[in-house]
Amino acid sequence: MFGFVPFEESEHVQNQVETLAAIAVCAGLSVSVASASLTIPTITIGNIGNAPDVNDLGSVEYVCNIGVTEVTNAQYATFLNAVAATDANNLYNSNMAGINGGITRSGSAGAFTYATITGRDNNPVNFVSFWDTTRFANWLHNGQPTGTQSNSTTEDGAYTLTPAGISASSITRNANWRWAVTSDNEWYNAAYHQPASQGGDSDNYWLYPTSSNAISTSQANYGNVIGTVTPVGAYAPNFYGVFDLAGNVEEWGDTISFTNAHAFWGGRFTSTETFLRAGIPFVGGTTSESAGRGFRVVHIPSPSSLGLAAFGGLIAARRRR
Repeated sequence: MFGFVPFEESEHVQNQVETLAAIAVCAGLSVSVASASLTIPTITIGNIGNAPDVNDLGSVEYVCNIGVTEVTNAQYATFLNAVAATDANNLYNSNMAGINGGITRSGSAGAFTYATITGRDNNPVNFVSFWDTTRFANWLHNGQPTGTQSNSTTEDGAYTLTPAGISASSITRNANWRWAVTSDNEWYNAAYHQPASQGGDSDNYWLYPTSSNAISTSQANYGNVIGTVTPVGAYAPNFYGVFDLAGNVEEWGDTISFTNAHAFWGGRFTSTETFLRAGIPFVGGTTSESAGRGFRVVHIPSPSSLGLAAFGGLIAARRRR
């Protein structure tokens, strides 16, 4: 298994949807979306049933679509406006309105409203705990309902959230999940895997999430060169067509990885390149929130969308010829 590194602290919505959709289309991706009002561009990760790497990570036995980018401020603000008029579970952190954040809150409990800060709607949301991310996934799973935070909106669905389970950090995905926070293997597969037969490294895994065994700050936001988060999609995608797996914000994994803790993958904007490497996440408690931490979601496609994805892939292949 990999060696964990000790936990380190350290009219906008529509435009954002169109921007992410454009990123997906320009990259030649097949896109699946959540139902209702919020669009989540995703890409199907191929090579199902691949072997894990030397860290025993990266094998995925089922078809799934991973978010093309991290969840953004605009996407998370849409979620907050749907379920956090009374924010019973503290889905909003006041630091989101600060220098590294991108969401403001107005009004009083029972009538809270949320808005993105101008110019930061496409930045990845940060200052989210693991439980915030699972509630976002439950909301997607449940069809993006509007109402108080309850079993029909945020407290059940992909994850059944109970006080005892939260206290013990023992909650895992339900068998019928449709949307979820990426697991360690799902994230790792999308970040590092590329078959040698398709131009990948000799062992089918790269050292960095940029489909390469070397990396520079021209390829990702790390090393504190910029000093804050950058908009999603600001750097080139990797082999699978996924953006920002290296740097920007490290991303929660939903796998219980180590003494009831969870891993944060990919490094953040302040990380050295070491923490972007395969097999080296941070790890920490589920309630931790910081400027350098966000998340990405994964989706199980319906049979009809799998057919559309295959058709889209055929068209893309013909265009490449």
